[in-house]
Amino acid sequence: MDSGFQLAYLQDRQLSSVRRAASGSHSRTELYLKVLLVAIFLPEGLSFFVGDFRLSVARVLIFVSSIAAISRLSSARAVVCVPSDILAPVAGVWMMFAATITGGLTGLKGAGIDAIVFTGGYLTFRYLTPGDSSVRLARFSCMLAVLIVCIALLDPLNDKLFTYEFIKGITGYVKFSYEGALATKAETLYREGVIRAMGPLEHSILFGAICAWFGTVALITFRSQVFGWAVAGIALIGVLFSQARSPLLAYLIGFALAMFYVATPRFTARWKLVGLCVTAIVVTVFTFSGNPVVTLVRLCGVSPEAAWYRQAIWQVGGRVVLGSPIFGIGANGDWDWQSNGALLSESVDAFWLANAMAYGIPGSILVLLTIVGACWLGSIDKSRHLTPEEGRLSVALGVVITTIVFLGFMVHFWGICLILIAVFAGMRANLAETAILRDRAARAAETWV
Repeated sequence: MDSGFQLAYLQDRQLSSVRRAASGSHSRTELYLKVLLVAIFLPEGLSFFVGDFRLSVARVLIFVSSIAAISRLSSARAVVCVPSDILAPVAGVWMMFAATITGGLTGLKGAGIDAIVFTGGYLTFRYLTPGDSSVRLARFSCMLAVLIVCIALLDPLNDKLFTYEFIKGITGYVKFSYEGALATKAETLYREGVIRAMGPLEHSILFGAICAWFGTVALITFRSQVFGWAVAGIALIGVLFSQARSPLLAYLIGFALAMFYVATPRFTARWKLVGLCVTAIVVTVFTFSGNPVVTLVRLCGVSPEAAWYRQAIWQVGGRVVLGSPIFGIGANGDWDWQSNGALLSESVDAFWLANAMAYGIPGSILVLLTIVGACWLGSIDKSRHLTPEEGRLSVALGVVITTIVFLGFMVHFWGICLILIAVFAGMRANLAETAILRDRAARAAETWV
């Protein structure tokens, strides 16, 4: 046998074995991420204590996988730096630093968990997602969301918090805020005498939010398939049974942007136009309205009572933030909500305000810039090196991030939703890197040819 032929044969076999090994590694990583997605949706009642720390399966897996993500990043040869890659770790560090300043070790304990799930969730789906598995993970997530909707619908069908009662019967976990609301049929759990769908989520609004998010992902990514429309329809049912107006608004915004995207295939500046219109509306409202938060909330179709309630939250919370703008007052700090007779509890129904109160204005801005920074490399849906579904998924994640930013002024996100926000940002940044690396590989191949 010719020596040149033998060498080529051996090189080909070696390359094939490397590809098989890489394929096997990618399959295992993808399976792990799917298991993590399932763990994220496990109800709060299945958490457990390690010392003074309440942990969940998702938190443990995120902590482990974030270490693996950092290890992979340190050994990677070709890496594309997305702005959120820097901002996510900085946000986590700031959250822990600010909490330590305001609350010492006790403050660090609570902030450390939030920092781990946010930064760790981002790093996991940013660096561990195999380059060709984003769409499969999105499809799996949508199917998982359908299952969550089916479980949540058991709440109104049985006229009780089915998941909460089921887990309580197994583990004995009791949440006193639920018990009190159930006893008094408070509006947090009931609307017009009917219990609101919640499922394994911590609140009906959060359940409605994830329905809006995954309905948008399915509608845009899989728009040419029955699967996409079926998921979007089921997600809408979930939003309606959550009886939450803000998630319904998010769903309508996602649907409108999806239709605008389909209707303007050659209009490359579409998102700049949308951004300019939204900016003009916000500037106009804040310039000419005496109560801008109320005006914006009312423009979104929320009831007058809810609008004035959020205005009261912003008035009191805003004073707290201005009183401690750098480090905040800590996650459990007293913000004197009793000073305003319109407020009924210490709940802060605004994600960005709550972050600013807990970790200072820099903390809130860093979280905002992290999720927005995942899209800072620009629109990638027209990249010839992404599949059509990958391109549409990048748009879907951008739309979801837009609704998150918008709803963050009216809704507070925690628990499962906080993790998912980081997951969406990580997946969007990963897609941007995939497009750029494939483009570099194609250019290198053309050079050698």
